[in-house]
Amino acid sequence: MSENNAANEEKAFVKEKKSLDPRVALAIMIVMVCCALCIGANKAWKKNRVSVDAAYTVWEDNIQQRVETAYNLLTVAGRYLPSEDAQLASVRSDLKTMESADTASRMSAGEAFLTDAQALLANLASNPSVQSDSRDNMYVTLMLPQAVEQCSNNAATTAYNAAAQSYNDGLRSFSGLLARLTGIDFAPVLNTGAAE
Repeated sequence: MSENNAANEEKAFVKEKKSLDPRVALAIMIVMVCCALCIGANKAWKKNRVSVDAAYTVWEDNIQQRVETAYNLLTVAGRYLPSEDAQLASVRSDLKTMESADTASRMSAGEAFLTDAQALLANLASNPSVQSDSRDNMYVTLMLPQAVEQCSNNAATTAYNAAAQSYNDGLRSFSGLLARLTGIDFAPVLNTGAAE
């Protein structure tokens, strides 16, 4: 009988040892729910960021169009103006900055390029040497001004800023807070060049 009691006590002890304290189970459940919420928020906000990144790509394309126009303008201007010419140097500086990695500087240089390009084109158009060359005169009076006009549209910047601002506003919500805890960042706004 005592053997039976000892075996029963041992089984009861093992059974007690195997069961989990309800407080521990509750804590584990809360941690799992929090992790699931954070993972879900992260995935959702990564999907939301895709449209912002697409708008940024359109802006990048606009800057690239300005870069290509600057190269073409410098090629023509280099045939008629000395390398130390102030207008030529301004466009060259704008080009160098537009090719840099800093978004705010690229945006600023892209805007400066539009003004500097028009001034350089006006200078070239009045140059008698350019006027006597039919090919370069056509570039200076028709093709390059059209190229500058085409890349002067700031709709890409406006569209990107609207998408980024909407995204950033959403990140201020509860799900956005959870996403930020998992490494999701605010999108930079181009007019300030800094993340919010």
